[in-house]
Amino acid sequence: MLEILIIICLAFALFLMLRNFPRTGTEVVADKPAVSFWGRFAKKREKELEKIQEEIVKGQDNIVPPRDINEAQKRFMELDPELARILFEADQALDSDDLRAAEDLALEALKKDKRSAQAYVVIGRVASLRGHFEDAKEAYKTAIKSNDELGEAYFGLGEIELRSEDFTQAIEHLQKAVILDRSQSAWHAALGRAFMEVRQFAKAAKALKRATVLDIDNKDYRDLAMQAEEKQRTHAQAFRTR
Repeated sequence: MLEILIIICLAFALFLMLRNFPRTGTEVVADKPAVSFWGRFAKKREKELEKIQEEIVKGQDNIVPPRDINEAQKRFMELDPELARILFEADQALDSDDLRAAEDLALEALKKDKRSAQAYVVIGRVASLRGHFEDAKEAYKTAIKSNDELGEAYFGLGEIELRSEDFTQAIEHLQKAVILDRSQSAWHAALGRAFMEVRQFAKAAKALKRATVLDIDNKDYRDLAMQAEEKQRTHAQAFRTR
């Protein structure tokens, strides 16, 4: 709210300067010293206007559009728009690989709400990207305790378990993730890879084909889906010949 008020004040100042300053530096043409004076005055005016415009742009840098805040509230399941704004900015920082900023924003969110599941997810993602997988697991588990319907927490946990070859737990958590949100191609792909590891090729093919449908340009998903289908056929033929 403070940032918006600053922008309004700066914009009003810009309006007054445009209204009160002369439009050109050559309005007085009979007297050359006057022309020189107004020319200098016009240049000074231009510099002042540039400063005002720069301040307006700076003021806008830290403002999240209301539409983005509304979307963040829906996505993060937060009622507090200020908390949603902080989480939105943390998400943006993660997308920009600014792990320090993302972590700081997540901690700021937890100061406002110590049970913010999304904040713990951000901390989990930061820890995972830094290679601190045990810390990441604890953060994801805390997120699930705070909100057991947040698919991102189950996916993060399942992804780490897949990495550590704990396939049973990985499948359990990744299945929970895709049940909560079926629109995430990476989640279906991770589930497909987990099923491949335990030789459940039919389920793997189904999950990987779903990932391909959601992300049709992803060659890795297509290749994995074809591998799963081929292994499914080979496995079925071997079973029939026994």
